[in-house]
Amino acid sequence: MSNQVSSWVKKKLLKKDQNLLSLNEPYAVIEKLLKNTGVTGILDAGASNGRISRVLLKSFPGAKAYAFEPNPLYTELLEIYAREDGRFHPQYMALSDHEGRADLFITESPGNTSLLSPGDRLREIDPHGAGVKERRSVELVTIDEWAKRHNDLAIQVMKFDIQGAELKALQGGAEMLRRATCAVYIEVWFNTPYQGGALYSEIDLFFREQHFILYDLFKPKYGKGGLLMWANALYVDPAKIKV
Repeated sequence: MSNQVSSWVKKKLLKKDQNLLSLNEPYAVIEKLLKNTGVTGILDAGASNGRISRVLLKSFPGAKAYAFEPNPLYTELLEIYAREDGRFHPQYMALSDHEGRADLFITESPGNTSLLSPGDRLREIDPHGAGVKERRSVELVTIDEWAKRHNDLAIQVMKFDIQGAELKALQGGAEMLRRATCAVYIEVWFNTPYQGGALYSEIDLFFREQHFILYDLFKPKYGKGGLLMWANALYVDPAKIKV
């Protein structure tokens, strides 16, 4: 959707005279931005059923996707995808700023599962899906150490959807961000429903320190009383791609 058409839709249909939030499809935007970049590595943190990894592999057919998903609910399906497509590589671990082990809070709704304990706001948003049905010890790795163990893999595209634990995972991949990463599509929380979850302001500051800039925001979601809860943000390194 062109900027002019997008602006018209916002004004006429959404009654919004602003251009902060994009109506474009984020994965099409990433593909367009990186069309002249040799994308060989995709990291999908919080891969769940692998759908987004597969979308990105269609955009970048010469790449390999490394799908990080510690929830055993998805293991069988991810294994099927791996057998079907040699470019798809499941990683049954969680990402953080250190290595070791931690509890994964597996919730009634799989999409709420996190390394962080659900808070009151999550129970307000999803009273039936916020309950913790199991705490499972999972392996933690950092992006940088994991990459070193795999012959210094280069990851140009990252996607994060790990329910409030994004900042620690990013901190564990600071070297990769500086060395190779061009674009990061990430869920950001303005009012976190997880105990100890990072806020958008903290994540934005971290990206600025790595010389990444905010390209756009997508798909905002609201909670009780119209409170802005979260959105998806696209950050890019302007030194690696032309924006």
